[in-house]
Amino acid sequence: MAQMQDHTDTQPLQTLLQDNAASSSIGHAPVYPSNATSDRQPSGCEESTLGLPSAVVQFVLLAIILYAARKQYPQLELTVLVACGAMFVLLLVWKNWAARRCRGTNLPEEKHTAQRQRRQQTQQEANQPRTPNMTGVWMKDKATSDSMEPTLDMMKINRLIRSAVRLVKGTQLKQSENSFEITVLSGILWFKIREEYPLTGEVRRFKRRDLRKGLHRGTAELLPDGAVCVTLEWDEPLGGIGTDVFYVPAPKLLYVDSTIVMHGQTVKYRTIYHKQS
Repeated sequence: MAQMQDHTDTQPLQTLLQDNAASSSIGHAPVYPSNATSDRQPSGCEESTLGLPSAVVQFVLLAIILYAARKQYPQLELTVLVACGAMFVLLLVWKNWAARRCRGTNLPEEKHTAQRQRRQQTQQEANQPRTPNMTGVWMKDKATSDSMEPTLDMMKINRLIRSAVRLVKGTQLKQSENSFEITVLSGILWFKIREEYPLTGEVRRFKRRDLRKGLHRGTAELLPDGAVCVTLEWDEPLGGIGTDVFYVPAPKLLYVDSTIVMHGQTVKYRTIYHKQS
């Protein structure tokens, strides 16, 4: 049997739709800021950073040179040698500071291009609906789906209808830009459910899913994340409100989160389907 979703109280139809859509929606992917980095290096950037071992080696070499100069030319004043060493150290410090200052902007142009492409791809994926078009045949995974027995008990479904529900194989969905069609696939010829709703929120009437006399009133809404929420309302006997949220959390995997509210009681369950190849 096609899914009918649960809710937490007997609130009006519009409030139930809003709450169920908020709780069942799989959410939006985050949009990452671009923070694009310029490909052009700032003036004065060094091609490489002088590492600590290299600095130590150069300092030692300078000390050896100054020591040799002092030995070779004893007339050189010590202050001159110290000044030369200090100038070298200052030059070394400035070189490392300049290299650290432009680190991150001295990447090759190819790397910058790859980074921009990854950011653009991430933004494009973030702007796409999480749930794609759900058109196709989906077979029920009875082992992983929640049991419908609590729902059948609350709706006081007789044994014949319960048997038909247990024999449901899956569902066929047809989704277009403006409509959403649900067909229950069953091995029993007389157990047929087919409903088509405009995605504009207009009300459509079909036979009650519990096969009692009368019609239910249904609407369908396309949620921002690409999921589709179908909301039903039916009168006495055993009147109530139900919602089904259809969405695809992973390729070839369909979740239908259902909620039914009747006479102050609420039942929720999830039915899982796999797309037929």
